[in-house]
Amino acid sequence: MAEVGKNIKKIRKEQNLTQDDLAERLHCTRQTISNYENGKSEPNIALLVEIANVLEVEVNDLIYGPKKKENRRRQKIGSVAALGAACALLTAIEMLTPFAKQYGWNTFETAPFYLLRYVFRPLALALFGWGIAEAGKAFAGIRLWEGRAERTVRAARIAFYIAAVILTVLAVLALWMAADLTYIWWLSERMLKVQGSFDSSAVPHLMPGQLQNLFLRLTVFYRLGGGALFLGAVLGFCKVKKEETEKREGYGREGERDSREFGRSGNRNHGDHEGL
Repeated sequence: MAEVGKNIKKIRKEQNLTQDDLAERLHCTRQTISNYENGKSEPNIALLVEIANVLEVEVNDLIYGPKKKENRRRQKIGSVAALGAACALLTAIEMLTPFAKQYGWNTFETAPFYLLRYVFRPLALALFGWGIAEAGKAFAGIRLWEGRAERTVRAARIAFYIAAVILTVLAVLALWMAADLTYIWWLSERMLKVQGSFDSSAVPHLMPGQLQNLFLRLTVFYRLGGGALFLGAVLGFCKVKKEETEKREGYGREGERDSREFGRSGNRNHGDHEGL
């Protein structure tokens, strides 16, 4: 709360208001506003709420500082970049898949098709889902936890961690399988050039066969591509920023202490309100 005066001054100037303008709206003297901004006195909780209403900001903005526009700008750029990259990847995958399928029919080598369809596509869909969530927060201001009970915030955190774990496992399996398929593909081409034949049963795999079967079952039979899109969106929407929840919880927890701390200084200025 020590920075309240500086935050009031900063927000007032951002709105092109003079001390006289703010004092008129609060029905107090310009000197009262000056005392607040210079740290000579500080408003109590009731006056703080009134100032927030007049300036059309949240009380937390007065206590902890206004939300930084630069962070919102970065979020917008990041969401657009993620959506653009995901769309480009999905378009490339859809365009290359028929060629990879034809290549497999001609050479009996299915690695390119599996890489595109069952490795890169789910990862691109997860990126697309995350980009949608980030764009929703950056451009539409969607915050699932704002104004919600602590139980809802806790549920959002749990959903975020569950989605993060599942997507991490998916990414590890996908990259592992990508390395295995690429290795087999490279080795088969090399053996064909040197020996003129290729025996897949004699080639050691980098990824155990059981894990390969599990990953393919998930992606093929359980439509993990659509699931990855959903998990990516959950990951974005349920990402609760620590500092935001700390502000929300801290204000409620410290409200009584702040009232006592600033009650005396606010009461000294209360005469200005009554006099007017």
